[in-house]
Amino acid sequence: MKKSFLIFIALFLFSCQKEDENFKPSVEILSQKAYYIMLRDINKQFDLILNESKPKDISLSEYKMELISGKIGLPITQQNKILNATNPLIDYSSKLAKINSIPLDDLSSKIAFGGLYAPDDNLNSKYNENSFKVDNKLSITKSYASNTKQVMKIDANDVLDCALAAIGADALWAFGGSSAVSWTAAAMTNAFSAIAKRFLGPVGVAIAVVSFGICITHQSND
Repeated sequence: MKKSFLIFIALFLFSCQKEDENFKPSVEILSQKAYYIMLRDINKQFDLILNESKPKDISLSEYKMELISGKIGLPITQQNKILNATNPLIDYSSKLAKINSIPLDDLSSKIAFGGLYAPDDNLNSKYNENSFKVDNKLSITKSYASNTKQVMKIDANDVLDCALAAIGADALWAFGGSSAVSWTAAAMTNAFSAIAKRFLGPVGVAIAVVSFGICITHQSND
């Protein structure tokens, strides 16, 4: 009986050891530096793809804005290339969402979440109800990226500056007027993706949020 008991204990310990060997950490997330490099590399790919169809009489930043605003269409072949280039961001976003138990309902939300939140961000406090509010009574004037004749006055705030460059003045007004009552990570992601996907769907979100994410990272490092 004693011998059988010892054999059972040995088998049990061996089984636990095998489970420990096979155990893998839940999810590994990128470092802050690796995250920025990822965004930068994706943006470079976007630029190469979009230069294939960009009209010669406008800049690349103007072209991006006109695509996001629906003023110009983008061929399906290029849309597919954009989405393929976005895969690393989608993978990062899925892992970050899993770690923080954030629900992402669709592809646009996955793309938006990854570009809005870096690995070291506090998801509960990075943005608030004032982050995207535009007040035309303020004294700082910014020009609309794709039309310098249209100007708006916004708070000299890093988030507003980056949002203006990423989605344009018209969309920023809509964003600032959002009826969201809570600026949690999920609410923020839904609001941004809803604005950015109006004309190009997930592709529009990808172009906008990568530009936004790079800008915010630059601002935070200055």
